[in-house]
Amino acid sequence: MRRILVLIPLLALVGCKKDESPGAVKVTVNYSGFLPGCVLVKARDEGSGKELATPVPGKGDRTGGSLVAAVIAPSGWGSSVRVEAQAHEQGCDAGSPVVSSTSLVTLTPGESVPVTLSLQARDLDGDGFVDVLSGGTDCNDASAAVHPGAEERCNDVDDNCNGQSDEVELRLGQSCTEGENCPGTRACGVDGSVVCNAPDAVYAYPDQDQDGRGDMNATPRAFCTGIEPGYVPGPADDCDDTNASIRPGAQELCNGVDDNCDGNIDETFPQLGDACEAAGQCPGVQVCDPSGIATMCEATVSPSDWYVDADGDGVGSGSATQSCVSPGATYVNLGNDCNDGNPFTHPGAEEICDGLDNDCDGNPEGPEVCPSGGPTFVARTVGATDQQWRSIFTQTPGDVTAVGSSGNKAVLVPGSSTFDTSASGCSSGSGGNWNAVWADMENGGRGYFGSSGGRLSILDRSENACTEMVTMSRATQGLVGFRHEGTLEIHGVTSNNPPTINQGATFIWNGGSGTGALTFGTTDVGPLYDIHGRSRATLFAVGGYETGSTRPRIYRFNIGSGQWQSLGVQDSISGLGRLRGVWVVNDTLAFAVGEFASGANSVVRWNGVTWSRMAFPTTHNETLTSVVAFGASSVYVTAEGGRVYRYDGQQWQIIFEDNDRHFHDIAGTSPADLWIAADGGQIFHWPQ
Repeated sequence: MRRILVLIPLLALVGCKKDESPGAVKVTVNYSGFLPGCVLVKARDEGSGKELATPVPGKGDRTGGSLVAAVIAPSGWGSSVRVEAQAHEQGCDAGSPVVSSTSLVTLTPGESVPVTLSLQARDLDGDGFVDVLSGGTDCNDASAAVHPGAEERCNDVDDNCNGQSDEVELRLGQSCTEGENCPGTRACGVDGSVVCNAPDAVYAYPDQDQDGRGDMNATPRAFCTGIEPGYVPGPADDCDDTNASIRPGAQELCNGVDDNCDGNIDETFPQLGDACEAAGQCPGVQVCDPSGIATMCEATVSPSDWYVDADGDGVGSGSATQSCVSPGATYVNLGNDCNDGNPFTHPGAEEICDGLDNDCDGNPEGPEVCPSGGPTFVARTVGATDQQWRSIFTQTPGDVTAVGSSGNKAVLVPGSSTFDTSASGCSSGSGGNWNAVWADMENGGRGYFGSSGGRLSILDRSENACTEMVTMSRATQGLVGFRHEGTLEIHGVTSNNPPTINQGATFIWNGGSGTGALTFGTTDVGPLYDIHGRSRATLFAVGGYETGSTRPRIYRFNIGSGQWQSLGVQDSISGLGRLRGVWVVNDTLAFAVGEFASGANSVVRWNGVTWSRMAFPTTHNETLTSVVAFGASSVYVTAEGGRVYRYDGQQWQIIFEDNDRHFHDIAGTSPADLWIAADGGQIFHWPQ
């Protein structure tokens, strides 16, 4: 046991000198079974009751220890002094002593009287607190964890020895909140701590579109008693919570949106943005189509409006076709043609003297355009009054060549108002008439004549004389010329082919000299009365009859074989009479006319594939002799009975009538420049 000497400065407290003191006491304090936190050593004068005290920290170990203190009595004290030692568990100023010991001492001046005080208590667990059974405050001296001031644990033990149960002191069963303020009750935890017995918070994310995926951009919300509607616990990977079709695992559509929330847009459509050809052959780029499951080519250039221009006047009609390139040779960019079958009629056209609305303003030409009295055919007497003009040709306004009976011919040149009939050497053969004429306007208007007497002649205007080129035993009924591979070809047809009965012939006359310039076709044809075409590709000959029959014939030149082939109209079109005239407008449009048969007048039309019959007035049983056309809606037909019919695309109507004349042929450069070859020495002109 360690002993510690402690001098209690009593003299200092009272201010006495040592030699004035009535005596001193040497106090030895022994303590066992515990280690006091503080020992309060006290001295009291028995006579006066005066008392002095000083605290001394406990020294030693948990089993005990001792200390020594010197008590020097102050001056004025008597010789009888009571000395006391009080042991405290903690500080000397905290609580009552757990054990004390006292002794009455008689002082002897000049001497130190020894005294020993013993303090015994029990602190078996060494926690610094004495067992309550030995005067201390430790309510369970068997556990160092139980003593005053200890942490109260939730274990049904009074750990701090305050006499309160866990339920009271730890407020067990009372309300509390845990985590995200989830409500619960206070209860004991497994380690003796107090816990808030509350449900764990569940974190959930907004699911506004109710697709089962949380909004990846939202802050989660804590729920203590179940997740509210509109929230899901996860996963929080919805990149657009306003659209249920946009979520992880969704089908990636072509729509400029990240449908499957993988961070990519339209990744299953790598062709987006590729160059392509859009409708109407327009340059374009691949874009999403409205379905969202494929791409389509969207034009990057606006297409133009194209209209079918059936008459070739540069203005079309009908509904527009939209395209970046022309759909075909017959398409133009301008529309609103009020008559797309007449090349002289379209918006902006010049009004001509034809009795029609050429500029599409709703009104025909005014009196300033036509001669006084309005447009009509005006007769000119050319030659003798018994002269019969049988064929007429014009290709340039004011330039006209006509031929007829008894070898007569007439030429009108631009700037002149009089036909010249003075050319020499133009005999049509014995008893023959000039039946056909064609003029080469690329060669000064050189005329080519064919007669019923079997003669082919050329009229050179510069010489004002005809040159006989070929004599044959066949009656020429029609001529037409065009250049093929740079060489002028004159194609002709005849109404007979001796000695064969009821046959005609076809020939090519190259316009050279001698009989070697003529080549006859080798295929059999019926009697033919007219021929017309723009090239070998669309060249027709018409006529036809058999013994006791008026059945028609139409033949087409075959550019492959160089021969003619029948188109079989005599079988495909019933009730059609012999055909007397044909006119080709272009490769897809031609007209043919002929004789009355089976109660109907004979008018047919070619559409580029087949010939078909056109409805025609039956007021008169006509022999239709000739036709000229400028388009599908601008057709003029002459009748032997002295009538002129015009078709305007809607109906046929008689525009001129002279019952005293027979009309044999019609030609013209426009609807305002028409010429008719008639008998009685008459040539009629529709004035411009």
